[in-house]
Amino acid sequence: METRQEERCWKRIGVWAKDGPRCPELERVIHCRNCEVFTQAGRNLLERDLPNEYKEEWGQVLLEKKKEEPTGTFPVVTFRIEEEWLALPARFFAEIIDTVPIHTVPHRKRPVLKGVVNVHGEIQLCISLGHLIELEAESPEREKMGRRQERMMVVSKDGDVWVFPVKEIHGIHHIHPGLFQNVPATVAKSKSSFTKRIFNWEDRHVALLDDELLFYSLKRSVQ
Repeated sequence: METRQEERCWKRIGVWAKDGPRCPELERVIHCRNCEVFTQAGRNLLERDLPNEYKEEWGQVLLEKKKEEPTGTFPVVTFRIEEEWLALPARFFAEIIDTVPIHTVPHRKRPVLKGVVNVHGEIQLCISLGHLIELEAESPEREKMGRRQERMMVVSKDGDVWVFPVKEIHGIHHIHPGLFQNVPATVAKSKSSFTKRIFNWEDRHVALLDDELLFYSLKRSVQ
């Protein structure tokens, strides 16, 4: 427990502390983001296991859905980034959270890495799928209409945890593998390379992302 408290010193005695004593190191580093403890915590993010409460919450959701859906369907989570509707296998999703402040990481200028966010007292890497897939920005009118629906999604694969903002979330959608379509030649090259299959949902074309390529590319983009 003591180690856990030390890792959260930025909340206890740092710039995000509400009251109480202040860290003496702040006189030297000015802000917790410039401190070696905070930086090391960010580097260790990919080595931590997904918290059990995340697994239990989504595991229960998937269990209930299995009882309702016919056998043979494939559970995915559908969401919108910019103008595009995308999907990932539901097993990778840990949690959906309200939008929280994103804190930039010093000396890291890559556009895919937006910074770090605080999720239930834990620091997580926040990334931009839109930059990675090179999606075009949505129109100002559409952005204004969907602003209230913006959320953040927490995903995990092989112990790597990522958080990314989305414009809209539909939730878990079950689709039969036979309904998946090949990627049309008209799809933009970058998006096409990350898209495994296409399926129709409520008169929309949804791109099922290639999770292997996606998470591999994310890991490389923050190194």
